Amino acid sequence: IHIATTPAELYNAVLVDTPLAPFFQDCISEADLDEMNVELIRNTLYKAYLEAFYDFCRDLGGETADVMCEILAFEADRRALIITINSFDTELSKEDRARLFPKCGKLYPDGLAALARADDYEQVRSVAEYYAEYQQLFATTGNNPEEKTLEDRFFEYEVKLNVNAFLR
Repeated sequence: IHIATTPAELYNAVLVDTPLAPFFQDCISEADLDEMNVELIRNTLYKAYLEAFYDFCRDLGGETADVMCEILAFEADRRALIITINSFDTELSKEDRARLFPKCGKLYPDGLAALARADDYEQVRSVAEYYAEYQQLFATTGNNPEEKTLEDRFFEYEVKLNVNAFLR
């Protein structure tokens, strides 16, 4: 890293010649290092990681697939929902938003297509209503200090999934 003096050298030294390369090769090019927003890079890489980990667990099969695919599917769906909500009133286009959605989870593919078209929070809530787990999470949130936020509900649901994984 200390030897790299240009983004191109850094890209080749760190991103191409390391075990991280498979996560970078399909989502970031050398040219993107100067042009792409760091947050977009982070989300693009996390998408690739989630998809690869989900596929790995699914291919293992058995109890690992049963437990981990459920947890990873939720994480993929949560990311898609949060990315959508956070993209409102930003420069991120609907097409760019859709490219950040992991292609796994319960929302894939129909829910993700609907999220890609969403223009506001209520439309996101409408998409969530088609999925029992997410309908419940959205239904029990609020903006008042004594009420729990959507992030709080997501965290509680994630904890529940992890606890259930240990009880199997």
